[in-house]
Amino acid sequence: MMICEFYSPREGMQNKRGLTIIELVVVMCILAVMVLIAIPNIGRWLPRYRLRSAARDVASNMQLARLGSIKDNREWALLFDVNAQSYQIISNKGADGNWGTPDDIEERVVNLSDYPSVRFGDSGHGPVAGGGPVDDGVTFAQNRAEFNPGGTSTAGTVYLQNNRNDAMAIRVDSSTGIIRMWTWDSSWKRM
Repeated sequence: MMICEFYSPREGMQNKRGLTIIELVVVMCILAVMVLIAIPNIGRWLPRYRLRSAARDVASNMQLARLGSIKDNREWALLFDVNAQSYQIISNKGADGNWGTPDDIEERVVNLSDYPSVRFGDSGHGPVAGGGPVDDGVTFAQNRAEFNPGGTSTAGTVYLQNNRNDAMAIRVDSSTGIIRMWTWDSSWKRM
């Protein structure tokens, strides 16, 4: 029995791998379509992400002040400056015993301008549960959250909003010093 074999000129090229120009163009077109779909979604997502980051930063700095007051066995405070859209973390009132004076020991200053489109306020949604009226976005007396050596605090809420009508609130309970975050989603919801 005789077996016939035929020689093909492509036979030598079958083991070579690579991309053709057509394959490369198809892959580039698919990537371009994916980028065009993703860009508008990023534009909607970014303001809310910045708002959440700013709110988490406020809550984290409140926790820093609370734990610092317990550790150092003295009062710490966050001083909110609504006009300057910033706040300070103060670890010591200084020799004069008053907050917000030049002899305070300042741990950190945070500017809301670090979070584009985020500012103090509640976008008109009103107070969270247990909160008082919202005027300038900070309900603490004298715009100051004080933490005592026992971990308790003055009661109050800090409201943050972005330019898309999203809002978040960071509330401190006076009896326990517990810090809770709230988000606006057609009503205030605890996170």
